[in-house]
Amino acid sequence: MIPREIIENIHNGGNMRAFLAVKLSESVINDIKNLQEELKKYTIKGRWTNKDNLHITLKFFGEINEEQVSKIRETINDISANFKSFYIRLNKIGCFEGKDNIRVLWVDVKNDNNLILLHDAIETELSKAGFKKDDKKFKTHITIARDIILKKSIEEINNLYKLDSDYFAVSNIYLMDSKLENNRRVYKAIFDVPLKSNK
Repeated sequence: MIPREIIENIHNGGNMRAFLAVKLSESVINDIKNLQEELKKYTIKGRWTNKDNLHITLKFFGEINEEQVSKIRETINDISANFKSFYIRLNKIGCFEGKDNIRVLWVDVKNDNNLILLHDAIETELSKAGFKKDDKKFKTHITIARDIILKKSIEEINNLYKLDSDYFAVSNIYLMDSKLENNRRVYKAIFDVPLKSNK
């Protein structure tokens, strides 16, 4: 069920800024929060991702309308019926470099083959439904900070701080609405679709 306020917003002529995502378990979110606190010791400046916004993006759409929401839901329903849930865990810290700083600081995951297959299926099937394919190569990552300057290199930080998270299940795909509230980015689930059970 799509939240009423989102439908009302679309009916009033507005679109939504949306993306498909995998949510993290509470224990993994706590591991990342602990990592962020540790990294602040080696940070000159940067913007840290709020714990409520931690996720893995599978596909970013930009602005979409109600008809497109329905197409996305139909496509994800078809994919999920044939795709079994699976487990992944945190791996190490990495980054996307900017001109004068680290544009995005992230954590990737171990054993992400199934996640890549899921992403590829989503890209292929949504392109058949009229959505543009992403030109960039997919990189599994969880954004933990933006526009950051560190006192140490990524290699040094990975040597200092070894991530040891629990495995967590990728069992649902979420379509998320992204909007600004009080100058803060807020993500809300529009719908979620469960993957096929392993049982």
